[in-house]
Amino acid sequence: MKYKWLPRPEILPENSLYLEPLGLPAPIESVLQRRGFGPVFVYSDYSELSPWQSLPGTDKAATILKNAINDGLLIVVHGDFDADGITATSMAVRVIRSLGGNVMFHVPCRFKEGYGLGTTGVEKCLTHNAAVLITVDCGITSVKEVSELRNAGVKVIITDHHKPSDTLPDADVIVNPELTEDKTAPWRFLAGAGVIHFVLRGLVEKMGIQILPELEPDLVAIGTICDMVKLTGDNRILVKRGLEVLQSNPSPGIKALMRAAGVKNSELTAKDIGFGIGPIINSSGRVAHADVAVNLLLEGEPRFAEEMATSLEKINKNRRQLDSEVFTKASFQLKKTESSVAVAASEEWHPGVIGISASKLVRLLNRPVILVSWDGENGRGSARGISGKAVYPLIAKAMEQGLLLRFGGHDQAAGFSIHKDNYEKFKLSVEHSADSLYKEVSAPVLYIDGGLDAENCNASVFEALQVLGPFGQGNPEPVWILRGVYPVSFRSVGKDGQHLQVSFQYGSTTLRGIGFGLGHRTSELNRLLDIAFTLSSDSWRGGDSVQLVIKDIKPAARRTSESC
Repeated sequence: MKYKWLPRPEILPENSLYLEPLGLPAPIESVLQRRGFGPVFVYSDYSELSPWQSLPGTDKAATILKNAINDGLLIVVHGDFDADGITATSMAVRVIRSLGGNVMFHVPCRFKEGYGLGTTGVEKCLTHNAAVLITVDCGITSVKEVSELRNAGVKVIITDHHKPSDTLPDADVIVNPELTEDKTAPWRFLAGAGVIHFVLRGLVEKMGIQILPELEPDLVAIGTICDMVKLTGDNRILVKRGLEVLQSNPSPGIKALMRAAGVKNSELTAKDIGFGIGPIINSSGRVAHADVAVNLLLEGEPRFAEEMATSLEKINKNRRQLDSEVFTKASFQLKKTESSVAVAASEEWHPGVIGISASKLVRLLNRPVILVSWDGENGRGSARGISGKAVYPLIAKAMEQGLLLRFGGHDQAAGFSIHKDNYEKFKLSVEHSADSLYKEVSAPVLYIDGGLDAENCNASVFEALQVLGPFGQGNPEPVWILRGVYPVSFRSVGKDGQHLQVSFQYGSTTLRGIGFGLGHRTSELNRLLDIAFTLSSDSWRGGDSVQLVIKDIKPAARRTSESC
């Protein structure tokens, strides 16, 4: 994809936390100043995580759980079938078990039950005489189900981070950052795993426990990264700490997942989780049952964990094949459409992978994508947005118009169910809403953080760059530009030559680069170029070598007001 290069927007001075230089290399200081990040951001650690009581509802939720544990009553943890829900479920069960609690879990089947607390979850609680149900990463729209449980004498705790509907469930307590209008709170953008972590911190403290290894946020880090929430505030602290635990002392289940993903725990990064471990965890809920992943994350015996991870990786391979089929057929349907939102449906698509395919199509088409998988007269839909173009309002409007059976999500991702009779009206509705909300469809934008001289593309700058991490939503990996480089050698590599391997010459400096998905652009490499890139360690060469990860290339040209 070719991009329009623009400077990354700076933080307004009144909102900036950058006070003075921190003694880092000049390019890194420039990024910190542009993003408004100061010492609190760079050097924050786990001890500076917000007090658990600051998140409304946590105190009451922790008290209900403590009383149930002390009285030997059954607690049911009800989760969701994505990586955030799976890790949140696993963490809640792990901690409650370690405190001596009587606990079981339920994660709905995507195909039989659908998203959230439903009839099967309610029946499981009633059949097993549960005293407490606690939802993780779901439940905020389950008004009918919560009412049924409360009427049966079950205490209900809702922990979620998704947007609520107009009517809240009549639960004993709801813990959801979305219920606060204060977007400056450090916990405002917690993922589901982060929300339950706050509750569990309160529980552990109320139980009089000073240190509990099971409370470490290793699973929280995975859920937070995979759910693509903002990696600022408390999310950043949780992910930093979680990565440290994963790197130094991974559980048997996580260690087995690392092996399956081909990563070393000592070198684990947020990117490894997002593109390696996360998809394997997600695959269970997409094409099988999420119980497989929950049981793996809870497994303490290394030999059993290895067997379970091998089985899960086979499921993931199947998921990749199904995703490839959906992506190919959906892209063929959508490549000639010109609406502000791309909408397509098919009876041939596996409902468990349409969300992944939608995410890929968003990058290909540079607009929100909505895919529907039909099963008879009803369909399951997944919607994905793009920066500056939220998809949730489109789906919410269609729900208001009575065109959907059910829906939920957040700005950049939503799921729903729909009857075939309403599909064409739905398609027209979201297209009309998109035309109104987005106004115009602009060219894909690549935000640039600054220039980086060839001599600064080295290990010391790359090492200093890590203080800004972990990178993700709200804190993207810095993208640099280097002007007037000449490609001295290049070739297409990877399956079907889809990637570009290239060496650049700049003065007396030679730089190695890799361009993922750029293998088709070799014809543009016979001239001086301006390149946009991120810095990465060069694992193939080892040592302290670095390489450029090429995001885009352009013929070398003078700077204009329209470019960086």
